[in-house]
Amino acid sequence: MKTMKSLSLFSLILFLIPATALMPKTLLANATNAPSATPEATTASAFKVATKTALTNPPTTNAPVTMNPPALIAHDLSEIHGSISLPQDWTLLPGKLLEGDVLLATKEKISGENDPYITGLSMTLDRNGAKDSGQKVTEYAMSLAREAHDKAGDEASPLRESQSGSFHEIRFDFPVAGDQPLQITEVLRSYDKTGTLAVILWQSPKEGAVALQDLRDAILAGLILSAEK
Repeated sequence: MKTMKSLSLFSLILFLIPATALMPKTLLANATNAPSATPEATTASAFKVATKTALTNPPTTNAPVTMNPPALIAHDLSEIHGSISLPQDWTLLPGKLLEGDVLLATKEKISGENDPYITGLSMTLDRNGAKDSGQKVTEYAMSLAREAHDKAGDEASPLRESQSGSFHEIRFDFPVAGDQPLQITEVLRSYDKTGTLAVILWQSPKEGAVALQDLRDAILAGLILSAEK
């Protein structure tokens, strides 16, 4: 589900989710939030973004360096009554999530959804997929996660489920090959009351992924979604 944006179920995903990598706005928006999009489209979009990003950026050769994550600054996501916390020098392109856009938060300076990036995350909202499939959103999310996991290959980590307040999460990690190898973390966060599924894709250079784990976890934990949207 470029990177998250370039790189979501899904669509950052997403693939979000099935296909070859993860998501930019075009990929994620078309895959996860558009009413006419299918689960297959969502996954394919997300996978495309990661692949494109991997192919358009030069490889990183420096050895990973462990460091404490920087202080994070909260940014309101007023459209969805949520917020995201990021390092001060990161770029945030919130998009119009309720209209099918992709949210992008990147370490690199980008000005639009089609700009490639190496480190950051993308997110799309799928508000209709569960209803159209006739499933509870948690069941719908699991079906997408299994499909994406199968397509991610043998190096993908096992699916991990957890509950955070009202939200159910499914998460797994997988590598994406390319001139710039990437490590992707895909998170599918669902809320049964509204039937909304958020597809979140984090990406970073594979070589430095371990050093960035604390930052990744802090940003994902600081991504607050409203239970009413």
